[in-house]
Amino acid sequence: MIYFVIFIIILVLGEVKARKHYYETHGLPYVHKKIEEYLYNEFIEECGPPLHWKLKPGYGKGQMHINSLGLRSPEPEPGKKRIWVVGESDFFGPKLVREEACWFKVLQQHLDSSGYEYQVMNASIIGYNMAQSAELVTSLPIQRGDIVLLRPNTNDVSIAYIKGSAWKEDDAWSLDFIHKLQRHKVWYLKQLDRTCLGMFLRRKISKTEDRGSAFKPAPGFQWERLLDYEEKKLLSMVEYAKGHGADVALFDIATSYGPEVKPEDEPKLSAIQANWEGLVKGWSQYQFGIIDEGVKRVAEPMGLPVLKISPYIWNHPKRYLLFLDLVHFNETGHGVIAQGLYETLVESKLLTHGEK
Repeated sequence: MIYFVIFIIILVLGEVKARKHYYETHGLPYVHKKIEEYLYNEFIEECGPPLHWKLKPGYGKGQMHINSLGLRSPEPEPGKKRIWVVGESDFFGPKLVREEACWFKVLQQHLDSSGYEYQVMNASIIGYNMAQSAELVTSLPIQRGDIVLLRPNTNDVSIAYIKGSAWKEDDAWSLDFIHKLQRHKVWYLKQLDRTCLGMFLRRKISKTEDRGSAFKPAPGFQWERLLDYEEKKLLSMVEYAKGHGADVALFDIATSYGPEVKPEDEPKLSAIQANWEGLVKGWSQYQFGIIDEGVKRVAEPMGLPVLKISPYIWNHPKRYLLFLDLVHFNETGHGVIAQGLYETLVESKLLTHGEK
């Protein structure tokens, strides 16, 4: 019995020391990241170009429910105005343990409690490029009175960045790449991550692939050509939505990092993702650049509102505790993004009570 007590005391002291070291290193308290491992090979299916692959309509299992339109979203309610949000994996909502915490469900609660009769539709598909998003959007039953929120595509930035001079318009991630997002951590490694001491031990005994190595640039990055392509596809979505009587707005990206990473940010980013530097200090400048160019080339000439949701993340007192990795939000982060979307929608005057 005495040995068991001594063992427990050693574990407790080790955990206290580990948490102290973690805080001194990162400037943040240790928080266990609750991550759900999604079965991508079950709910993503191959189809013909230009989509190449899509979410499986009607799929419902665990924390993944896909409607008849092939969206991670509720079924459209007849006669109701809708808010269609076209983001990427950050808004698709991977890794969440509770689907109820996803931003679109929280935003729906804000709208309902304020008397706005809109249905929130999550038209964000993990891994889609701009051509795939445009193909999806121009097939949606968008109608008069709807609101469509669009964003230039940062997956295209990543693809063009790593392909360099070989990049072609409409190049997409392969289905094999998407299926590889399905990773499983063995049970004892999951248990280790429940404590700070266990997390340190897990990093010592497990070998994790450095995904940053997959994002090394090839020579000949075609920035200007990429911008022209993004503008063309973005315009096609805007024109389709407006042609069906919807209001259209652009919105920005809200990653854990900003356009400029200050020295005091670096240890906090390393707490979110150990290999942050190789990813952020490479192509991230183009992620923000492509959003800025979308505003300059499309939103401003067409008089479209631009919803600035990034300040809701970057000015949040617990900014670095809102993420599961560099770009994907945890449950708290989804709540913050939903609040940001709601408040910017109200400020933009896009929301109306009753009929338009």
